[in-house]
Amino acid sequence: MHPCLPTLVMTRRATRVLRAGVLGGALALFGLLGGCASLNVNAYHVDTPKPAPQALVGAQVQLQAAPADSEGPQAEVLRTAVLDAMTHAGMVPLLGSPAPFTARYAFHSYADFEASFPSAWPPPGQPILLPDGAWIYNGYPWWYRGWSWPPPWYERVFEVEIRDASSGALVWRSSSMIGGYDPRIAPVAPQLAAAAFAEFPQGSGRRSVRESQLPR
Repeated sequence: MHPCLPTLVMTRRATRVLRAGVLGGALALFGLLGGCASLNVNAYHVDTPKPAPQALVGAQVQLQAAPADSEGPQAEVLRTAVLDAMTHAGMVPLLGSPAPFTARYAFHSYADFEASFPSAWPPPGQPILLPDGAWIYNGYPWWYRGWSWPPPWYERVFEVEIRDASSGALVWRSSSMIGGYDPRIAPVAPQLAAAAFAEFPQGSGRRSVRESQLPR
């Protein structure tokens, strides 16, 4: 055998290994980039039992906040979010003026202990960016070699009911929700309200409304 042949064989073998490693790394990078791209889509879970009646299209509706949302530092932000969503849906929301219909809304957030508990966590999906800038995947921080408790998981909810002003009968209702590690309502109030009124007046049933933005 030529004395240079073993070196040549080893070189070719090393080249194949190197190429395979580069290809694998590239595929992993593309997969990670794809996962990060999916982080730019927020899914709001919406429940609208039935379509809105035609009488609500273009109707004047007196807007009323739940007591917890009528005062406080974020009351104006929440009210503006609902006003904008109703206006975009084609209704005429009024503050303090009598109208044929009344709309009562409420925002709230709560800790989902079942989702936060390790046996039921994490929700399926791609890597998640926490409010403090850390990334987690499958419940494990990437910088920690071992098991760790996940942070609390919160559900942020918006609910609205529209009733006939004279009889008090329920005319239409809808709700929206999104989960996350941030319990604050104000940063997602416009998106929650818009999702609840999505596809108004015909939209109905339980569905997901997606928003192309960075997670909050």
